[in-house]
Amino acid sequence: MKTKRVGEVGEKLAEKYLRGQGYRIVERNFSTRFGEIDLIAKKKGVLVFVEVKARLGRGRPEWGVNREKIGRVRKMAEVYLAEEQPKYNNLRIDVVCIDLNLDLQAEDIRHYENLTLDFKC
Repeated sequence: MKTKRVGEVGEKLAEKYLRGQGYRIVERNFSTRFGEIDLIAKKKGVLVFVEVKARLGRGRPEWGVNREKIGRVRKMAEVYLAEEQPKYNNLRIDVVCIDLNLDLQAEDIRHYENLTLDFKC
């Protein structure tokens, strides 16, 4: 299965999951020179930059999240904030990890909130 297809399915499942948790999706696939933010959402006055990791079969999606990856998401978030100038005082970076079965259905979804405790712009 192609990685791009798994990623697309993962993003759609993460979006559906977040909506079910009361988030409103503000932006999808926001591109910067540092890469792409999968989802930007808001809930109760908090703007959330969401990295989605989906895996099919072997391994856990969490293995693809490290300090370097979160640092890139942070840089992309700073670009978004500079370009869009939204009025938010509360910001955070979340990761949604999804285990997929062979039919590309979610077997498990895990949502990790606020991966950078010192995130300020």
